[in-house]
Amino acid sequence: MSVNENKVLMSADELGSVSGGETKNYLAALDVINGKYGNGEERKSRLAAAGYDYQTVQSLVNGIVAGYDKVARDVIAGKYGNDQARIKALTDAGYDARLVQDIVNGMLLK
Repeated sequence: MSVNENKVLMSADELGSVSGGETKNYLAALDVINGKYGNGEERKSRLAAAGYDYQTVQSLVNGIVAGYDKVARDVIAGKYGNDQARIKALTDAGYDARLVQDIVNGMLLK
């Protein structure tokens, strides 16, 4: 782990171990957005062959495309608080707090 610009940066393995693997799913979602896994059934089978759960990755794709990435950046900037206060603030604002946190975890990967 290293510190850069007052942010704690973790390797993929470190972050994956504390985030339940959401970071790797986030990176797969970015690959999906960039066309690496194709569309429709091809995407499902290629993600499964690579060891990913299609629904999990697709949920992240949908969230990123729907603008959750901006909300995640706001979370990183501290605009939604921490822990339960963050969950409540995100939920009250109409966001899926778990999806936002998964995207945050992915963004913190360096």
